[in-house]
Amino acid sequence: TMYAQTNCFVGTKLEYGLFQSADASEVYVVTERAARNMAFQDLSPANGQVVRLGTISGQAIIGTKVNAPLSCYADGVYVLPMENVLATKGTGVVTSVPSDSPDDYAVLRDLKKKADFYGIQPAWVDGYEPRPVISTAAYGEMVAPALCDEMRINSQKDRDQLAKAKEVAYKEGFYNGTMSVGEFKGQSVQEAKPKVRELLIATGDGFAYAEPEGLVMSRSADECVVALCDQWYFDYGEAAWKAVTEECLASLDMCSSETHRQLQRALHRLHQWACVRSYGLGTKVPWDPTLLIESLSDSTIYMSYYTVAHLLHRSLDGSAPGPLGITPGDMDGAAWDHVLLGRELPAGHSKAEALDKLRRSFLYWYPVDIRSTGKDLIQNHLTFFLYVHTALFGKAEWPRSVRANGHLLLNGEKMSKSTGNMISLRESCNRYGADATRLALADVSDGIEDANFEESTANAAVLRLFTLMEWATEAHNALEQSDAAPDQAVRAGDIALRPASSPMTTVDRVFDAEMDALTLAAGAAYERTMYRDALTSGFYEFTKAREWYTNVTADTGMHPALLRKYISRQAILLAPITPHWAEHVWKTVVGSATSIMEARWPADLPSEPDYALLAAGDYVRKVVKSVRCAEGARRRRITKKGAAAASAGCQAPKSLDVLVACDVPKCREDVAESRQDDPAQGAKLDKRMSPAEGSRGGAASTKAASFAQETKRRVDLARSRALADVERLDEAGLLREVLPYLKWSLGYDVINIVDLADAGELDEAQTRAAGAARPGSPGFLIRGAP
Repeated sequence: TMYAQTNCFVGTKLEYGLFQSADASEVYVVTERAARNMAFQDLSPANGQVVRLGTISGQAIIGTKVNAPLSCYADGVYVLPMENVLATKGTGVVTSVPSDSPDDYAVLRDLKKKADFYGIQPAWVDGYEPRPVISTAAYGEMVAPALCDEMRINSQKDRDQLAKAKEVAYKEGFYNGTMSVGEFKGQSVQEAKPKVRELLIATGDGFAYAEPEGLVMSRSADECVVALCDQWYFDYGEAAWKAVTEECLASLDMCSSETHRQLQRALHRLHQWACVRSYGLGTKVPWDPTLLIESLSDSTIYMSYYTVAHLLHRSLDGSAPGPLGITPGDMDGAAWDHVLLGRELPAGHSKAEALDKLRRSFLYWYPVDIRSTGKDLIQNHLTFFLYVHTALFGKAEWPRSVRANGHLLLNGEKMSKSTGNMISLRESCNRYGADATRLALADVSDGIEDANFEESTANAAVLRLFTLMEWATEAHNALEQSDAAPDQAVRAGDIALRPASSPMTTVDRVFDAEMDALTLAAGAAYERTMYRDALTSGFYEFTKAREWYTNVTADTGMHPALLRKYISRQAILLAPITPHWAEHVWKTVVGSATSIMEARWPADLPSEPDYALLAAGDYVRKVVKSVRCAEGARRRRITKKGAAAASAGCQAPKSLDVLVACDVPKCREDVAESRQDDPAQGAKLDKRMSPAEGSRGGAASTKAASFAQETKRRVDLARSRALADVERLDEAGLLREVLPYLKWSLGYDVINIVDLADAGELDEAQTRAAGAARPGSPGFLIRGAP
């Protein structure tokens, strides 16, 4: 933006120094802080030497005419006052480009309006108007004036609004702007910025200067500066390298879109990275052993060493050689190039056979299946990890997935020793046990957000695991009795089993399908290291499914085969999270002679869930929920009628008629037509149903539309098979099978299942209730007590 300078600003209350530069003929007018930084960047007479020739106040500089390099005002511009110039940022002298900077525009406008108030001569600002320098699609060539008008910024005192305008202006200009003037006219600002910098340095009108982004204090309480030192850099922003790394990023499985966005931003922002230092821990730079590779740059492919470490040494420090008899001296550059990169060894290499074994081990274990680290390392280490892998390895060895996790909170608060909100792993294990601690940790976030370890969750986990253990032990006792008498029903405590020889009912098959579906979901979650999802499917939902099955079969008893399957499945599903609990169940309850660590993932799983049976279980749960909602509505209606009506209702026995619809005119045909168009998209059901049924109007339209909505919901549950599931479901037969459960769950004395297909003549109340029935959602008639 140097092309559009109209003046420069200084702080009237700041003190500036006249400092000798490295060139005896030049003097810098800057702040003390800037001069101190310059002294360590080869810009002073000697390294670290600050030579002050004099002092001058900012007020005394006001009105000085100075040359502004590249400015369209070639005759020079004036030094003007600005209220918010900081001595802690830059040199204390600010170039002014009012067409691009909202702050500069606001100050120049104030100075033009109130020259006397600010103690300047009108001639110093008259004729110096904002000139175009950057063109943007959103704000044209005068970004700053446009934003000041849009945000109603009236003066330089509107600091909050100016801060917002500055952020918008600089982002719009840098990312979307093109140069309107100068040697680089027509180029994007991102392309032109480094070129203008090089031009100023080449012509002697500028020099490179660096300083800390903010105040940095050393341990000795000294303010730190930026020093120019011999340094090697990784050029991470190089176009070809960046492009191939972006390709690698696109192929990664990250589970979190936020992690992906942050890595993408890091790839765009990261350019030259200083990678060596003169002290500390690290690998020596091969071509300069006086320098060390800094830690973040030195730890990008260390996981490749894991693939061969067991063959190289038996002890941690490497003093005991591995089984191949390879010594550290054998692993020179050529050896590592062969092992990791597959390059040919020099002819007659003495360790060729052993190195070939290392190569095979590397190829067996690589690439990295998952790289997990903290979210604070996304901007550096994790980005380096991707860059270096794409630089060294082919696509076959690129990482497959990346996870970034947040920090761990304790009971919703940051962990801190000073506040006492702190717990170590050892303390948690001593207090809650290893398994309960692991379960509570698995129950926190799988994403990039900060995870919250709740002690109440760990405490509840102790009770959950103990209760489940007690239940499994009781169930095991019942199974032993059933094995002894397979043709007899068994009851042991709260466990009721029907004869093992009895056939499977629909409810049995629903529970079996739910166990398989939840096992598939937990397995998929484990594969993606989404432990919270795995815990939800493999423990919480698994327990709910068992509790529902226990309640539904309370009258008839559970099938022993399914109970045995549930116990072993639950142990396997929880083994990765609560291994000690699972081991005890596996050996003590299941009765296995081997450890659960040797158990395989269930091999009898279907390729996909049985959506028809899942829909049947969902249907029964929905009926129970709908009846309870209907009860609530009926109770409120009776209450409104007064105490007499309520008392009369209480005298009758409580009964329920469930009226099952056989069909709704035309609705199946219309929904089937929608299903042929695209069965996986429930939205199309709405689009197809509305015109078709709306044209007929009346009750048929309402029923058909309602049926379509229900089918759309089932599409979400059962994908393209939803309509088939509804058509295959024998609603009346299923409800009769679970009738004892419905009575127990809903608390009714009498429940009548009325199939409208062959119900015969209905009374007036039943006829009204039947009007609300539709396939997949029966109507209800409640009689008796509210």
